[in-house]
Amino acid sequence: MNALRNQTSMFSVDYMVAEAIDFLREHEPPEGYYLGFSGGKDSIVIKKLAEMAGVKFSTYYSAVGIDPPELVKFIRRYHPEVEFLHPEMTMWEGIKKKCPPLARSRWCCDVLKKDPGKNIPLPHRIMGQRAEESARRASRGQIDIFKKQTTYKPIFKWTSWHIWEFIETLNLPYCELYDQGFDRIGCVVCPFLLGPSAGKKTRRQQSIERWPGMWKAYEHSCSVWFHSIMEKSGGKIKKQKHDSFAEYWPAYLNGFE
Repeated sequence: MNALRNQTSMFSVDYMVAEAIDFLREHEPPEGYYLGFSGGKDSIVIKKLAEMAGVKFSTYYSAVGIDPPELVKFIRRYHPEVEFLHPEMTMWEGIKKKCPPLARSRWCCDVLKKDPGKNIPLPHRIMGQRAEESARRASRGQIDIFKKQTTYKPIFKWTSWHIWEFIETLNLPYCELYDQGFDRIGCVVCPFLLGPSAGKKTRRQQSIERWPGMWKAYEHSCSVWFHSIMEKSGGKIKKQKHDSFAEYWPAYLNGFE
């Protein structure tokens, strides 16, 4: 594989593939990897790379309960060997017990995505995280060690172009939503969709129009939480000056801006 990498131009798809395969083989643990699979384009690629590398791994999907149904159907159809892990509480239960999540306070990521896989005895984990996605991810490096868990990121240096070129070259199936105007696929009611509306249709509005039932359930759970807190606090939510849920909900959706 090193010979192939030396014969290809740096940052070409062939080069990136060769480098990723070398990376996975170099760090392969005796017990095998835990491969985190979301059903999105990046996880499709890391799963295929692990297969090409011939390393030992087991694949897990955190069934958060608020992913697009199209995505769940895609995983079940094209990746039936993936093991579904379920959280101890639903998003709706979590809102009622805790609070509605915010972009800077995303308890939902820990409870719904990370906690279900904590007890799987495979501390060496492959994740489809890329530096291009955010400055924070770029700063953490290709190998991330936290407590007793080590995360390996074989496509860390890849761009979206590399991802799609790899998928198209190998004719890998992918979720239909990518062809229907969705550039990223994740939780339908992700707190990253909160914030003031731009001039064009926002990702939040796109999500609301596609999955109105899930947004109604989201609004209902937030309403239950709001009225519970209002009752306990004597009519005011600390740090938020909203006298009714009718005022609170649009302010929440707009990130309180």
